[in-house]
Amino acid sequence: MAVDLLASVGEPERSRVLAACRVRRYTKGELLVREGEPADGLHIVESGHLAVRRTLESGDNVMLDVVGHGAVLGELALVLPERTRSATVAALDDVTTRMLSVPAFDALRREHPGVTDAVCVLLAERVERLTAQLSEALHVAVDERVARRIVRVAEIYGGVRRGTAVPLTQQDLADLAGATRPTVNQSLQKLAASGAVELFRGGVRIADAAVLLRSLGE
Repeated sequence: MAVDLLASVGEPERSRVLAACRVRRYTKGELLVREGEPADGLHIVESGHLAVRRTLESGDNVMLDVVGHGAVLGELALVLPERTRSATVAALDDVTTRMLSVPAFDALRREHPGVTDAVCVLLAERVERLTAQLSEALHVAVDERVARRIVRVAEIYGGVRRGTAVPLTQQDLADLAGATRPTVNQSLQKLAASGAVELFRGGVRIADAAVLLRSLGE
Protein backbone atom coordinates (compact mmCIF):
# COMPACT_ATOMS: atom_id res chain seq x y z
CA MET A 1 0.00 0.00 0.00
CA ALA A 2 1.42 3.39 -1.00
CA VAL A 3 0.98 5.80 1.90
CA ASP A 4 1.89 9.52 1.78
CA LEU A 5 2.93 9.40 5.42
CA LEU A 6 5.61 6.84 4.61
CA ALA A 7 6.87 8.38 1.38
CA SER A 8 10.14 9.44 3.04
CA VAL A 9 10.46 6.45 5.38
CA GLY A 10 12.56 3.44 4.50
CA GLU A 11 12.54 -0.06 5.89
CA PRO A 12 12.22 -1.32 8.55
CA GLU A 13 10.38 1.77 9.79
CA ARG A 14 7.73 1.52 7.05
CA SER A 15 6.77 -2.04 7.97
CA ARG A 16 6.83 -1.22 11.69
CA VAL A 17 4.42 1.69 11.26
CA LEU A 18 1.94 -0.44 9.32
CA ALA A 19 2.29 -3.28 11.82
CA ALA A 20 1.54 -0.88 14.68
CA CYS A 21 -1.71 0.25 13.05
CA ARG A 22 -5.09 -1.22 13.84
CA VAL A 23 -7.30 -2.00 10.84
CA ARG A 24 -10.66 -0.22 11.03
CA ARG A 25 -13.65 -0.68 8.70
CA TYR A 26 -16.57 1.69 8.22
CA THR A 27 -19.77 1.63 6.19
CA LYS A 28 -21.29 4.52 4.23
CA GLY A 29 -22.30 7.37 6.53
CA GLU A 30 -20.36 6.08 9.54
CA LEU A 31 -18.14 8.57 11.37
CA LEU A 32 -14.43 7.96 11.82
CA VAL A 33 -13.94 10.96 14.08
CA ARG A 34 -16.21 13.72 15.35
CA GLU A 35 -15.34 17.40 15.65
CA GLY A 36 -14.54 18.32 19.25
CA GLU A 37 -13.62 14.80 20.39
CA PRO A 38 -10.19 14.11 21.92
CA ALA A 39 -7.64 13.38 19.18
CA ASP A 40 -6.16 9.96 19.92
CA GLY A 41 -4.35 9.12 16.69
CA LEU A 42 -4.35 9.29 12.91
CA HIS A 43 -5.99 7.29 10.14
CA ILE A 44 -4.28 6.12 6.95
CA VAL A 45 -6.91 5.49 4.27
CA GLU A 46 -6.47 2.08 2.70
CA SER A 47 -9.63 2.05 0.57
CA GLY A 48 -12.83 4.02 0.07
CA HIS A 49 -13.63 7.72 0.19
CA LEU A 50 -14.28 10.12 3.04
CA ALA A 51 -15.74 13.58 3.51
CA VAL A 52 -14.12 16.05 5.90
CA ARG A 53 -16.64 18.51 7.37
CA ARG A 54 -16.58 21.33 9.89
CA THR A 55 -19.26 23.27 11.73
CA LEU A 56 -19.07 27.06 11.35
CA GLU A 57 -19.97 29.59 14.02
CA SER A 58 -23.21 30.14 12.10
CA GLY A 59 -24.12 26.51 12.71
CA ASP A 60 -23.71 25.56 9.05
CA ASN A 61 -21.92 22.29 8.36
CA VAL A 62 -19.56 22.63 5.40
CA MET A 63 -17.46 20.16 3.42
CA LEU A 64 -13.75 20.97 3.56
CA ASP A 65 -12.29 18.10 1.59
CA VAL A 66 -12.81 14.68 0.03
CA VAL A 67 -10.02 12.13 0.40
CA GLY A 68 -9.28 8.61 -0.75
CA HIS A 69 -6.61 5.90 -0.83
CA GLY A 70 -3.29 6.90 0.76
CA ALA A 71 -4.61 10.00 2.49
CA VAL A 72 -3.70 10.68 6.13
CA LEU A 73 -6.19 12.20 8.57
CA GLY A 74 -5.55 13.45 12.10
CA GLU A 75 -1.77 13.74 12.00
CA LEU A 76 -1.83 16.69 14.41
CA ALA A 77 -2.86 14.24 17.12
CA LEU A 78 0.63 12.76 16.95
CA VAL A 79 2.42 16.02 17.74
CA LEU A 80 -0.27 17.75 19.81
CA PRO A 81 -1.98 14.84 21.60
CA GLU A 82 -3.98 17.08 23.96
CA ARG A 83 -5.91 18.79 21.19
CA THR A 84 -9.39 17.88 20.00
CA ARG A 85 -10.53 16.94 16.51
CA SER A 86 -10.90 20.00 14.30
CA ALA A 87 -13.35 18.36 11.89
CA THR A 88 -15.76 15.49 11.46
CA VAL A 89 -14.82 12.73 9.01
CA ALA A 90 -17.50 10.47 7.53
CA ALA A 91 -17.35 7.54 5.13
CA LEU A 92 -18.84 8.23 1.68
CA ASP A 93 -18.81 4.50 0.91
CA ASP A 94 -17.24 1.40 2.45
CA VAL A 95 -13.92 2.47 3.94
CA THR A 96 -10.91 0.68 5.42
CA THR A 97 -8.24 2.56 7.33
CA ARG A 98 -5.18 1.81 9.43
CA MET A 99 -5.36 3.69 12.70
CA LEU A 100 -2.09 4.66 14.44
CA SER A 101 -2.64 5.64 18.05
CA VAL A 102 -0.60 8.26 19.91
CA PRO A 103 0.98 5.65 22.26
CA ALA A 104 1.96 3.45 19.29
CA PHE A 105 3.48 6.44 17.50
CA ASP A 106 5.43 7.51 20.58
CA ALA A 107 6.88 4.01 20.91
CA LEU A 108 7.84 3.91 17.24
CA ARG A 109 9.52 7.31 17.11
CA ARG A 110 11.69 6.51 20.13
CA GLU A 111 13.09 3.54 18.24
CA HIS A 112 12.86 4.91 14.68
CA PRO A 113 13.37 8.72 14.41
CA GLY A 114 12.57 8.56 10.68
CA VAL A 115 8.89 8.20 11.55
CA THR A 116 8.89 11.63 13.22
CA ASP A 117 10.57 13.12 10.14
CA ALA A 118 7.78 11.67 7.98
CA VAL A 119 5.11 13.39 10.08
CA CYS A 120 6.98 16.70 9.84
CA VAL A 121 7.06 16.38 6.04
CA LEU A 122 3.35 15.60 6.01
CA LEU A 123 2.54 18.66 8.12
CA ALA A 124 4.68 20.89 5.89
CA GLU A 125 2.88 19.61 2.80
CA ARG A 126 -0.46 20.27 4.50
CA VAL A 127 0.53 23.90 5.16
CA GLU A 128 1.61 24.34 1.53
CA ARG A 129 -1.70 22.98 0.31
CA LEU A 130 -3.73 25.25 2.60
CA THR A 131 -1.70 28.26 1.46
CA ALA A 132 -2.38 27.37 -2.17
CA GLN A 133 -6.11 27.00 -1.48
CA LEU A 134 -6.23 30.40 0.21
CA SER A 135 -4.46 32.03 -2.72
CA GLU A 136 -6.85 30.29 -5.12
CA ALA A 137 -9.91 31.48 -3.20
CA LEU A 138 -8.66 35.07 -3.44
CA HIS A 139 -7.44 35.15 -7.04
CA VAL A 140 -9.13 32.42 -9.12
CA ALA A 141 -12.59 32.88 -10.66
CA VAL A 142 -15.43 30.69 -9.38
CA ASP A 143 -15.93 28.88 -12.70
CA GLU A 144 -12.33 27.72 -12.66
CA ARG A 145 -12.42 26.81 -8.97
CA VAL A 146 -15.45 24.60 -9.55
CA ALA A 147 -13.72 22.87 -12.46
CA ARG A 148 -10.61 22.33 -10.34
CA ARG A 149 -12.65 20.72 -7.57
CA ILE A 150 -14.34 18.37 -10.03
CA VAL A 151 -10.96 17.36 -11.43
CA ARG A 152 -9.42 16.83 -8.01
CA VAL A 153 -12.25 14.67 -6.73
CA ALA A 154 -12.39 12.75 -10.03
CA GLU A 155 -8.73 11.84 -9.53
CA ILE A 156 -9.65 9.78 -6.46
CA TYR A 157 -12.79 8.32 -8.03
CA GLY A 158 -11.17 6.57 -10.96
CA GLY A 159 -9.31 9.27 -12.84
CA VAL A 160 -10.05 12.34 -14.98
CA ARG A 161 -11.61 10.56 -17.94
CA ARG A 162 -14.93 10.17 -19.68
CA GLY A 163 -17.51 8.46 -17.50
CA THR A 164 -15.93 9.14 -14.11
CA ALA A 165 -18.67 10.16 -11.69
CA VAL A 166 -18.09 12.70 -8.93
CA PRO A 167 -20.83 11.89 -6.39
CA LEU A 168 -21.03 15.31 -4.75
CA THR A 169 -24.05 17.56 -4.53
CA GLN A 170 -23.98 21.14 -5.76
CA GLN A 171 -23.83 22.27 -2.15
CA ASP A 172 -20.82 20.02 -1.56
CA LEU A 173 -19.06 21.55 -4.57
CA ALA A 174 -20.01 25.01 -3.35
CA ASP A 175 -18.40 24.27 0.02
CA LEU A 176 -15.24 22.96 -1.62
CA ALA A 177 -15.01 25.88 -4.04
CA GLY A 178 -15.81 28.53 -1.42
CA ALA A 179 -18.83 29.82 -3.31
CA THR A 180 -22.61 29.91 -3.02
CA ARG A 181 -24.78 27.13 -4.35
CA PRO A 182 -26.54 29.34 -6.96
CA THR A 183 -23.19 30.53 -8.28
CA VAL A 184 -21.86 26.97 -8.50
CA ASN A 185 -25.04 25.93 -10.30
CA GLN A 186 -24.29 28.56 -12.94
CA SER A 187 -20.71 27.29 -13.27
CA LEU A 188 -21.93 23.72 -13.66
CA GLN A 189 -24.43 24.74 -16.30
CA LYS A 190 -21.61 26.38 -18.28
CA LEU A 191 -19.49 23.23 -18.01
CA ALA A 192 -22.44 21.10 -19.12
CA ALA A 193 -23.16 23.42 -22.06
CA SER A 194 -19.52 23.14 -23.16
CA GLY A 195 -19.77 19.35 -23.16
CA ALA A 196 -17.24 18.94 -20.35
CA VAL A 197 -19.61 17.32 -17.85
CA GLU A 198 -23.04 15.82 -17.48
CA LEU A 199 -25.17 16.62 -14.44
CA PHE A 200 -27.18 13.99 -12.61
CA ARG A 201 -29.07 13.95 -9.34
CA GLY A 202 -26.47 14.12 -6.57
CA GLY A 203 -23.41 14.44 -8.74
CA VAL A 204 -21.44 15.27 -11.89
CA ARG A 205 -20.09 12.92 -14.56
CA ILE A 206 -17.17 13.75 -16.84
CA ALA A 207 -18.30 13.79 -20.48
CA ASP A 208 -15.15 15.14 -22.14
CA ALA A 209 -11.97 15.20 -20.05
CA ALA A 210 -10.05 17.34 -22.54
CA VAL A 211 -12.70 20.08 -22.50
CA LEU A 212 -12.86 19.95 -18.71
CA LEU A 213 -9.09 20.28 -18.34
CA ARG A 214 -9.02 23.22 -20.76
CA SER A 215 -11.45 25.03 -18.46
CA LEU A 216 -8.83 25.05 -15.69
CA GLY A 217 -6.96 27.88 -17.38
CA GLU A 218 -3.56 26.33 -16.66
